[in-house]
Amino acid sequence: MEASTGHHHFAGFWSRAAARIIDLLIIIAAFNLIYLVDRLGADAGLWTGMGLGEGSSTGAGLSMANVLRGLFFLTFPVFYYVYLHAMYGQTFGKMAMKIKVVNEDETPLDYRKAFLRWLGYFLCDLTFYIGYLWAAFDPRKQGLHDKVCKTVVVRTDVPSPLPAAVEPEAPTEVSQPDPAGFPSATHSPW
Repeated sequence: MEASTGHHHFAGFWSRAAARIIDLLIIIAAFNLIYLVDRLGADAGLWTGMGLGEGSSTGAGLSMANVLRGLFFLTFPVFYYVYLHAMYGQTFGKMAMKIKVVNEDETPLDYRKAFLRWLGYFLCDLTFYIGYLWAAFDPRKQGLHDKVCKTVVVRTDVPSPLPAAVEPEAPTEVSQPDPAGFPSATHSPW
């Protein structure tokens, strides 16, 4: 259910949940693609493998290649959420669901706020996902991470209503006296 208060059209819980699932699928697909490319490159002898499940200690441990792999797997989700929220206000999942994250005063997020909002996901995780579920019952559809960062998620497919325009008053018609001194047909002397 989508909520509308004032001039905001807040994104509902289910559209936000669908966007989150799409984002997680994209991140998992990126992880699998990188793992596949890494595995194929190691099998072809282009570089050393990760040493995961291979039964040998070759490539295992704290090598520079494994540090870079670990760095990618740890930083990609941060980059994905922080960069996309700061640049566009939307991740790819939010773009697909036509929703956008903005500050409560409708200004776009900066990198600092996007990073803090990403950290807020951990608050929701630590509350056994009640922080996410909160958005289903909140009148402004804010999750715990939105409340902490003072952000809202709004729909982009619904235009914001413009303030009511003030129409100028129509001029009143004033009858002009006849220059010849004759009474007009609309004003009868009797």
